[in-house]
Amino acid sequence: MPALASTDVTVTVTSQKKVNGSPTRRHNDVTIAFGDGALTYPTGGVEMPAGGSFGMPNAIVDDIIVSDHSAGLGYDYTYDKANNKLFMRYGDNNNAADGPLIELITSVAPAAITLKCTAIGY
Repeated sequence: MPALASTDVTVTVTSQKKVNGSPTRRHNDVTIAFGDGALTYPTGGVEMPAGGSFGMPNAIVDDIIVSDHSAGLGYDYTYDKANNKLFMRYGDNNNAADGPLIELITSVAPAAITLKCTAIGY
């Protein structure tokens, strides 16, 4: 199966907020939608579209913070700014001891996910 790519990710800007009177700094509320049960999780995370898709005037995203995990299928999400990717992690239920979260494996094809997030950038 092919892996998810940035072209398979839909970003919808729901509100734009300027920060501290800066003409370009933003904290934008967005929804990020991806997954269809057919495309697999790519190595190193789901590549995000360019910063302009998040409503950033200079197309630069510093961080993406998931604010509502209710539609996230029980995964934890972390943004990797250096690679512009969103990691998906889960708890290891087979391990009796508490441990760190594990990145999703590349053979998993996530069902449709829509995340409410705040994108921070300029």
